[in-house]
Amino acid sequence: MSAPLPTPQQSQYLEEDEIDIRELILPLWKNRVKILKVAVASGLAGLVLGFLTPTTYTASSTFVPQSAESGGASSNLGGLAALAGINLSSGGSGADIPPTLYPKVLASAPFKSALLDATVVISEDSLTYRNYLLNQPTPAIGLIKKYTLGLPGLLISSLQGKNSHIAGETGIAPLSDEEFELHQAIQGLISIESNKKEGYVTLTVVDGDPQVAAQVALVTEAVLQKWIIDYKVKNAKAQYDFTERQFQLKQKEFFGLQDELASFKDRNQNISSALFQNRLSRIEAKFSITNAVYTELAKQKEQAAIQLSKDTPTFSVIDPVSVPKEKTGPKKSLYLLGGFFLGLFLTAGYTMVQKPLRILLTSLNSENNPE
Repeated sequence: MSAPLPTPQQSQYLEEDEIDIRELILPLWKNRVKILKVAVASGLAGLVLGFLTPTTYTASSTFVPQSAESGGASSNLGGLAALAGINLSSGGSGADIPPTLYPKVLASAPFKSALLDATVVISEDSLTYRNYLLNQPTPAIGLIKKYTLGLPGLLISSLQGKNSHIAGETGIAPLSDEEFELHQAIQGLISIESNKKEGYVTLTVVDGDPQVAAQVALVTEAVLQKWIIDYKVKNAKAQYDFTERQFQLKQKEFFGLQDELASFKDRNQNISSALFQNRLSRIEAKFSITNAVYTELAKQKEQAAIQLSKDTPTFSVIDPVSVPKEKTGPKKSLYLLGGFFLGLFLTAGYTMVQKPLRILLTSLNSENNPE
C-alpha cells in the first residue's frame, strides 16, 4: 500500500522549509573562500599570540591532611594517659578546617601577605616573593590585555583610589594598589584543589622559572600547613600556655617554701618549744598545700601537652615538590585551533545574518522615512 500524497498545504510548508535551508546554506557556500581565509588568518593570529605568551612551568605537591585523633596511636596514648589518671577527653580542641576550605584559606589576604613575605633563592640571591613578582617584566601580551580588555578595570580602580581614605577612617587598613595587584597575581599563579572522595589535596604553582615554581610550591605548602596547624591547636595551645605559666609560678613558690622549711629546721635543731612547733606546723601546712597544687599543675601541664600533641594535625606527602622539566604552557596548538574556529564561527555567523540584517535595517529606514 503506497504512502498518501501530501496535501497542497503540506507541500507549501515543505517548499518553504527547503527555501529557508537553501537561503541559509547558499551564502555560506558563496563566501566559503572568504570564510576560510578569515579562519586561517585568525588561526595564524592565535599562533602569534601563543608565541608572545611567556613560557610557564608547573610545580605541584600532593598531600593528605591527617589528625592524630583518627589514628590508633591516639587511642593507645589515651589509654596510657588514663592509667596515669589523665582524662584526654576533656579540654578544648580546635575545630578542623576541612580540605575543601583550603582554597578559601589561599584566597584570604593574611595568607597571601604571609606568602609574599616568604624567601626564595634565585641565582644564589635571596629575596622575598613580593620583590620577585615586582621585578618581573610585564610581557607584551600582558600590556596589550591590560590596556585593551583591562582598560575598564583600570578606570574603575583609579576612581576608587581617590576615595581610599574613606576606608581608612573605619579602622580597617585598605590594601595598596601594589599589594592588591600582587594578591591578584598570586590568585592566578597558585591554586589548591581537594579531592573529596580520596581525601588528598593538590597544590600547583605556575611560574616562568622552574626553580622558582618549585620553591614557591614548597613555601606555600609549608605556610598552608602551619596555618592549618595554628588554627587547629589554637585552643589547646592557649590552655597549655596558661597551665605552663601557672606551673612556673607555683614551682617558684614551692621551691621557696621548700628552702624556707629546710632553713627553719636547720636554725632550730636543738629547740623544742611549743612556739617552735606551732611555727613549724604552719610552714609545713603551707608547704603541703603548695606541694599539692604544684603536683596538680604538673599533671595538668602534662595533660595539656598531650592534648596539644593530640590536636596537632600531620600531613602525609604523597607526591613531593620537584623541579619541573617540561613546559606546561603555552600550548600553541590550542591557540592555533582556538583562533581558527573562532574566526570560522564568527565569519560564518556574520555571513548568515548579513542579508536578514540588511533587510531589517532597510525596513526600519523605510518606516522612519516614509515617502
